[in-house]
Amino acid sequence: MYSIGFLRPVKITAFCLAALCLLSISAQTETFASYNGRFYFAYPENWTQLDYITAEFYLTRGDTTRQIDFEGVFCDEQAAVLFNDQYLIVTVDTIGGLSAQQIDSVAGGLVSEFGRPIKEVASESFLASVSDGSITYDRAGSRFAVENEVPGDSSGPKINLLVMKIYEHGIANFYFYSPASVYARNLTLYREMVASFSTEPLSTGAIAEPVKVADLETKSKTARNYPLFFGPPIVLIIIILAARLRKKRQQATRAEDRKG
Repeated sequence: MYSIGFLRPVKITAFCLAALCLLSISAQTETFASYNGRFYFAYPENWTQLDYITAEFYLTRGDTTRQIDFEGVFCDEQAAVLFNDQYLIVTVDTIGGLSAQQIDSVAGGLVSEFGRPIKEVASESFLASVSDGSITYDRAGSRFAVENEVPGDSSGPKINLLVMKIYEHGIANFYFYSPASVYARNLTLYREMVASFSTEPLSTGAIAEPVKVADLETKSKTARNYPLFFGPPIVLIIIILAARLRKKRQQATRAEDRKG
């Protein structure tokens, strides 16, 4: 139904050129732009984006033979190594715009996967409070959200909030993780981050931090020697990503066979 797009070079577009410009944003936020997905969003200045080598090393558990496709990994600066607090993994499915029928298929897939009903809400109510156990759907904003408690670490269980933003180039997936004990408090921040999602040309305003752009071509092959402190949430996300990659590869193989 939907799968993760492979990291690959993309043509320089107006979006890509704009992403290289300085963005006028408040002192409280920084901005990440994805060349691959052609979108951007804001995140707090006290969060950090892990460089791709470090993030890949964590997500693959140091296995250089494993491929994990992601746009970025973000977390509190104090949790940059251990992932023992809240963090975010962003992926994108570059499958193009979806029709209303295809969006209904996405909804059906979520119902099957999580075994929960769809609850439609207005855009202003999206992520405004902790879910009642349903899959939240903002039709006007083309957004789905589902919360799931997962095993955590010594501090207790974590809540995984999956937000799927359907837009003209495909689906942007936000995997938020938070200790369950502070999830309700953190939800406001996650809502703001998702609400900042945009594909509009970036402003070239007066002063600001440079936009942090996904570097798809210049990643070094040498992983940093960080210790591994993986909890079940990381393992879960690896399983999800790996399964989607396998599905995409299988679909590509079938397509080639039909052409042959």
